[in-house]
Amino acid sequence: MRYFAYTAVILVFMTGPALFADSKDFNYKPMHQKIHYKEEFYSLYNEWLYSDPDSISRNIYFLEMASVVPFDHPIKALTPITNETQYERYKNLLMMHICSLLTKGYIDYGYLYMKEHIYFFNAEYKKEYLDGYDIAEYYFHHARNYWDKTVGYANSAGNIKGVKTDMLYIEDELFRIQSGDLDYYKIVDNLMGRISNNRTILANISNQ
Repeated sequence: MRYFAYTAVILVFMTGPALFADSKDFNYKPMHQKIHYKEEFYSLYNEWLYSDPDSISRNIYFLEMASVVPFDHPIKALTPITNETQYERYKNLLMMHICSLLTKGYIDYGYLYMKEHIYFFNAEYKKEYLDGYDIAEYYFHHARNYWDKTVGYANSAGNIKGVKTDMLYIEDELFRIQSGDLDYYKIVDNLMGRISNNRTILANISNQ
């Protein structure tokens, strides 16, 4: 009998938390809750000191998701919302920023496949470099398309007058886009031009 009593006590201690504790009582959650909203996917974006294909593609994935899922309830917005007009500006600003980050992400990803400088001794890798330029151009086209969307959202946000949000870094980004200080069209065009020039150089060098 004493043995069974000890066993019962041990089982209570072992299973007690599972039987009586609520997972909401703990900060640590062993399983992540499913996420559904734009703000939640956007919050998974990370800035990396040194970018690599994995970190860039990770960010692109979460930002792509953020660009298509719905907004959360206004009370869960990334900035205090006090009226419908401010909320409309907020939604355009956040979409502008997400598309801007996607533009940068696709530029960074495409650049990974782009051989910057071509020298005479690179002839033996001509096919690999040309294949890389095709891939880079593919991602640069995606970047251009997202910059089109960025500019569209920037114009929509800028047309909402009389209200601002507390997202100062995104408000500043809006100002830079409207003033022309931030223009990814120029960056993409420059990269495309360099690819075209390098293709010409590769066409004129022969394998040794």
